[in-house]
Amino acid sequence: MKRSVLAASLIAIALLTTLAYHLFKPDWVLFRKAERYFSKTAYAEAIPCYTRLLRNGFEAPKLLNHLGTSYVATGQFAEAATLFENILNQTPDKLSALKELANIYVAFGRFKNAIALYQTFLQEQPENRSIRILVARVLSWSDHFDEAIVEYRKALGEEK
Repeated sequence: MKRSVLAASLIAIALLTTLAYHLFKPDWVLFRKAERYFSKTAYAEAIPCYTRLLRNGFEAPKLLNHLGTSYVATGQFAEAATLFENILNQTPDKLSALKELANIYVAFGRFKNAIALYQTFLQEQPENRSIRILVARVLSWSDHFDEAIVEYRKALGEEK
């Protein structure tokens, strides 16, 4: 008898705690839902959750980056570009936003803008080989082959 009362009490506590969390922290519940969609690459389903959170004034470190990534994944490049431009103006950790915005510029064929952003990234992390390779690729796509060769050599550690 005591065990069944204890089990029922524990179940009741768990249910009441869950209900209270949903009532008092609805934005966190929605954020967790968006994060589940994002982790399952269900980006189209994550976008409405993230945008609702933004409208509610909710703040979380991953929110803007994951929304921008979801926009890119669903082909909504203009929305992603606007979002990453806003991130650059608002947050102290700008490197991931710089990279994402540069990638969007590449997709739009705005190579000059992309190169400038990648180079800004390299000012903070000059030894970042993956960004250096991206710079070299974009330089070659924009017919700046000599500069691309220099960047590839830097990526390989042949030049400083």
